[in-house]
Amino acid sequence: MPCSPSLEIPVCLALSRVASTTDGVFIEVKPKARSARCPDCGTPSQRIHSHYRRRLSDLPWQGRPAILIVTARRFRCSHSACGRQTFVEPLDGVVARRGRHTKRLADLQRYIAFALGGSAGARMAERISCPVSADTLNRMVLSSAQDQAGHQPPRVLGVDDWAWRRGHRYGTILVDLEQNKVVDLLPDRQSETLASWLQQHPGVEIVARDRAGAYADGIRQGAPDAIQVSDRWHLLRNLSDAFLMLVDRHTGAAKRIAAELYPRHEPGNILGRDIKRVGRPRSVAQPPRQITQTSREARFDEAAALKAKGASHQEIARIIGVERKTIRRWLQKGHAPNWTQAPRPSVVDHYAAYLETRKAEGCLNVSQLWRELVTIGFTGKRSVVYQWLGKPRAKVETQGTSAQGVVPLGRKLARLLLTYPASQSQTERQFISRLIDAEPSLAAAAHWVKSMDLLLRGKTKAHIGRLLDAGKQTPLSNFAARLRRDIEAITAALTTSWTTSPVEGQISKLKMIKRTMYGRIHPVSAALRR
Repeated sequence: MPCSPSLEIPVCLALSRVASTTDGVFIEVKPKARSARCPDCGTPSQRIHSHYRRRLSDLPWQGRPAILIVTARRFRCSHSACGRQTFVEPLDGVVARRGRHTKRLADLQRYIAFALGGSAGARMAERISCPVSADTLNRMVLSSAQDQAGHQPPRVLGVDDWAWRRGHRYGTILVDLEQNKVVDLLPDRQSETLASWLQQHPGVEIVARDRAGAYADGIRQGAPDAIQVSDRWHLLRNLSDAFLMLVDRHTGAAKRIAAELYPRHEPGNILGRDIKRVGRPRSVAQPPRQITQTSREARFDEAAALKAKGASHQEIARIIGVERKTIRRWLQKGHAPNWTQAPRPSVVDHYAAYLETRKAEGCLNVSQLWRELVTIGFTGKRSVVYQWLGKPRAKVETQGTSAQGVVPLGRKLARLLLTYPASQSQTERQFISRLIDAEPSLAAAAHWVKSMDLLLRGKTKAHIGRLLDAGKQTPLSNFAARLRRDIEAITAALTTSWTTSPVEGQISKLKMIKRTMYGRIHPVSAALRR
């Protein structure tokens, strides 16, 4: 059958015949060259010893597998001093030595392996008519990694940890920050392992890392002359966590002051914001979220009682059935976390009294009510009024007879303390003022945290040393002392542009490759280098 113009044959081969069957397309070709060079001595030869046929898998054609049947030749070496008597004609540019796939098909399959991994890649290859096993795809990835093993060590290295198995086993990922490529994966996150790798790969000048002490020690041991750069995002996160732990210690004072200032306010409003709203009727049975919160508080009370008796966190976790880290976090905060959210106010709440009056008069036409609301300043849509009227609601409560407002705790309280007064409401400023008067140490800590935040985000050019000395005069003195021990890395973070952000991106890519390889973890580091 004639050859289709879309069926490309390598230029070094001449087409002999094309046959199509249900199994695929079979293309018979033969080399165009009249001679070949001996691989040992390089002498060209035209003396043909024999012929043989090779079957090479090629790119699919019209949705069917394509097979190249090559009539290859074996030549005699014409150099009398050469120890090789015969040699096989090389098909350079078409197939690798002793290969059974053309190079262009191998490149396609290798790309599929890097993009999808073993199992998913095998399914994709089967769908586009170039079938290959998952193990072969993984071997392609590994062979590519071995070919790149001799590259120069990176000058700027990013270091971070990643989970082989979350919560059980962690490793270390090393990334070349200049080329944004993964260099290697280490089996653990111990300082000795990182130090050994750096000693075996000299030439690293800058290392960006988080604040993990093991990595800092490993860099000092393996590359003592390298500049360590602490990641600014991790510094901000550690600063936030330290301030949040401090705020949690003053939960009792916040509740007491809120009870004194705002004894009776609308339900769901933080710090008694004056929003007239109609609340939904409370059902007799507790909602599932409230039941969960009650159970959580009971567990905390039991944990606090066991801790008072001298039990360790591990023993408390085993008795209560909660993880050890959770117990430690609860006891540090002094209360169980409250994840119940206050209901969000609606734009219709301001017009609740008017709507209730119109409903009592017998007007239930949503469009008519919406038009009337628009005339008195309502800016919402008709659908909002329809949804509000469709919900079962209780009668409007008179002001001054509603329940106590929600007290800001945890992150909400920390955010209020760090917010500048110009951005706070009058009630929030009054609450914060009373809280600071009762707990003056919070004001000093909040001021120091604001200064550190502005410095780490590049908003000011304060001196880091003097700022850390000022932190020792606040309740966050222990945290400031830990930062002081890492001041060189923090200074480098403020004066250079290197961060571990590209490393986090490579970790996300690593997670995707782990999932697609279905447990075949060995080719992961090679796949990340692409």
